[in-house]
Amino acid sequence: MLIVIVLAPSGRRVRNTVPIEVTAGRGRIAFEPVEGEGDYAVHYLPYAHTGRPYYPQAAYRQPTPTADPGWVHRSGLNMPERAWATLPRAEAFRYEAVSAVDSFAPMGFAATADECAVLTAAHPDQPLLLFGEDRDRPLGRYDGLPARWAGAVPFAPFSGSAARGEFYVLQAGVYAVRALAEVRTEVRGLPFPVRSLTAGGTDARGLPFENRIGIDAGHVHVLWFGLDVPEDTRPGTYEGEIAVRADGAGERVLPLRITVDPRTVTDHGAGDPARLARLRWLDSTLGQDDEVVPPFTPVKVAGSRLEILGRAVEIGPDGLPQRLTSSFTSAVTGTDGPERDLLAGPVTLTVGRPLDRAPLKLDRAGPARVRWSTEATAPGLRLATEGELEADGFLVVRTTVEAVDDLALDVRLDVPVVAETARYAMGLGLPGQVCPETYDWQWDTPTRNQDSLWLGSPSAGIQVSLRDEHYARPLNTNYYREKPLVTPRSWAGDGQGGIRLRTADGVRTVTAYSGPLSLAAGERRCFELRLLLTPFKPIRVRRQLAERYFHSYASPAEIAAYGANVVNLHHATPPNPYLNDPLLAADLLEEYTTEAHRLGIRVKVYDTVRELTRHNPELPVLASLGSEVLAPGPGGGHAWLHEHLGTDYVPGWVAPDVADVAVVTSGDSRWHNSYVCGIDRLRRRIGVDGLYLDDVAYDRTTMKRVRKTLARSGDTAPLIDLHSCNQYREPDGFASSANLYAELMPYTDRLWLGELFDYEGTDPAYWLVELSGIPFGLMGEMLQDGGNPWRGLVFGMTARAPMTDVRPIWRAIDELRLTEAEFTGWWADDSPVSTGRDDVLASTWEGPGGTTTAVASWAAEPVGCVLRDADGPVATYAPAIEGFQPERSFAAGERVPVAPGRGWLLTLRPAPVPR
Repeated sequence: MLIVIVLAPSGRRVRNTVPIEVTAGRGRIAFEPVEGEGDYAVHYLPYAHTGRPYYPQAAYRQPTPTADPGWVHRSGLNMPERAWATLPRAEAFRYEAVSAVDSFAPMGFAATADECAVLTAAHPDQPLLLFGEDRDRPLGRYDGLPARWAGAVPFAPFSGSAARGEFYVLQAGVYAVRALAEVRTEVRGLPFPVRSLTAGGTDARGLPFENRIGIDAGHVHVLWFGLDVPEDTRPGTYEGEIAVRADGAGERVLPLRITVDPRTVTDHGAGDPARLARLRWLDSTLGQDDEVVPPFTPVKVAGSRLEILGRAVEIGPDGLPQRLTSSFTSAVTGTDGPERDLLAGPVTLTVGRPLDRAPLKLDRAGPARVRWSTEATAPGLRLATEGELEADGFLVVRTTVEAVDDLALDVRLDVPVVAETARYAMGLGLPGQVCPETYDWQWDTPTRNQDSLWLGSPSAGIQVSLRDEHYARPLNTNYYREKPLVTPRSWAGDGQGGIRLRTADGVRTVTAYSGPLSLAAGERRCFELRLLLTPFKPIRVRRQLAERYFHSYASPAEIAAYGANVVNLHHATPPNPYLNDPLLAADLLEEYTTEAHRLGIRVKVYDTVRELTRHNPELPVLASLGSEVLAPGPGGGHAWLHEHLGTDYVPGWVAPDVADVAVVTSGDSRWHNSYVCGIDRLRRRIGVDGLYLDDVAYDRTTMKRVRKTLARSGDTAPLIDLHSCNQYREPDGFASSANLYAELMPYTDRLWLGELFDYEGTDPAYWLVELSGIPFGLMGEMLQDGGNPWRGLVFGMTARAPMTDVRPIWRAIDELRLTEAEFTGWWADDSPVSTGRDDVLASTWEGPGGTTTAVASWAAEPVGCVLRDADGPVATYAPAIEGFQPERSFAAGERVPVAPGRGWLLTLRPAPVPR
């Protein structure tokens, strides 16, 4: 029995309260009217939130007697017979909720068992009953018969009103009198296009899919439909019907009467989220094409040689790469360097027996993608290989092994990489580091989000990922264990598969092995090899230094006065109050953006699909789709989630200051289609300049669509920055953030690898690979505790305002004219300035302001170093920078003192002459 609390008209709690009967269908509560006649409030489901405010857990109070035993005795409430029936009666006259979003009314009030029995008895031969309902009363995840429908007439015609040009949605509730399997629907008679949103649609890759619908006896399942009413529809009433069929249940029909108004709406009505017209976006294919997005160039084809921006691939007769090269400069600032080999030999896939191969076939899917295929046979088996290369450096080869007869195999993949190029490694349990000579790894996906390894140097690298046809995108961050990676049956084999790294004779070979595999005749195994060829694009140092980010809510005038020119509007701020649905405050956001643009400030908004606010009007519809959009999980979390989503969900972020509660979405669903359309509207209608992404849940396909949509919907180049908390932790599956998000980086402009990253106790290799983004063609900023400004500068990194006051560094950058200079990092082959020490690194700008060098130490103790250029020791001058360094001069050959974890920003010129 649940606890109830009764409050007197004054708000005073009534202690003499006895719940006589509290069930889903009825409540009888006896209480003492301590203030006489009046309106008493009965509260049920009282709870307290425990744990962290951003991830609370609702604890519902357990019943504890509060009534005085004497009062209970005098009132006859301790007697087994119905003595309470003689007490004065109080009538319930109103239901109230804290807010509209908290309310259960009207669809959350379930019919009683008696009401259900009366309804089914009135329709004795019906296996199912149909009820039409308008969009403003979504059923959501409640699966009991609503009391509203218990008193309605099943199969009664549904009447609705739509505007011309509107995407009008409605719902049909199916009450299963007995269990129903394979429920199917058809809409007939209406003169405009209709789609069933519940039955399936178009997935995030543009492919059609169907949902199988079954309904248990005594439960309700709601079916959503969308009507595309053309703008030129003649006003009037149109009749049609929804036909519902189920196996063994025949067909039942719900008549429709849709009145089309004379008024016309734009954008199908998407400008008013409450109309639910944005559900039209669920099946969108916006940005789903093979066109090129800047800065990438079309794939050039010359026989089996394929060329993309700064990289080239030669495909062997087996469909696997036999040569990979890079022409990125060693500083990663251009693509006009000498062509260097990444592979020491062809990538090979062997199955333990000789193969007879068919000729390779190659075709162009579009400017940004080239495909190829080949087949091979051997006694007892067939191999089919398909591959593709995209303009951004994504290369995939899928080899399907089919057993003609029962057989045993041992599949092995070898990727030989030039050791001189593969200086660093990250992934498969290795944080960013100098590449080890040997390494062994075994599959453990339930606890480790690991299926890829990156090897390389800043100007040439390769990420190797292994998947099969059962791959499903896991949840990321601390939700990983709710939906971990699916272990690939092909590469993991029958439990003996793994990966090893070996170095010999100047070659590092990554070997993936399945171990012994037993395949029955007709059985197939798919071996998918994904390669990301890095870096994706040249780093843009001038742009990095010129764009001054302000990551906090403030007025545009305050941001301009601070000296920033890009603002990130986080959620839980006035122009963007709710998590991952900024269009809910479209008017405020547009007003803010317009004013910011007037002051020369670009505006970016927090918007991802990892979680979704409870204020999203479409959430009840998405909840009714089961686990298609909302990730399945243990439930719990905030009380609102308990009470409105049931049990099968993953609780998300809570922002207490704006009363926002979120639920975690699936890593791959139709909601990504809607997300892309929402971004298009943000850009076209609101004028935002880009996105701030916080630990992204989606894959490269959606990221590519996002970039294309932003690039095509505005006059200026969009901005996208990616933030991550360090995911190399147990709750996140020990996944290095840079390795996890590498597939998104071609379409990202900068990184902010942020909370929980160690900027002090890690070496330069970690900084380069794990933090800087430079091996992937990006640059970044620091967050945790403000980062380390000295070490950061040798990677072109600063902290982000206003968490850290970086204005002194900004002023120094401007005074030294670094935004006009050419940058050469310490990792380059031809660094202009050196320190003579491996633990004190120097990166240099050369431009109209002269030569400037950032120096930082990773030494464990204070050291001194002499700075040299190509002609020998140089004199340097350190301008005063508040909080960073004092003014000081160093003569040529003089040792520059560097404290542990500190450094200098030095110009290669004598100190200025005092005026």
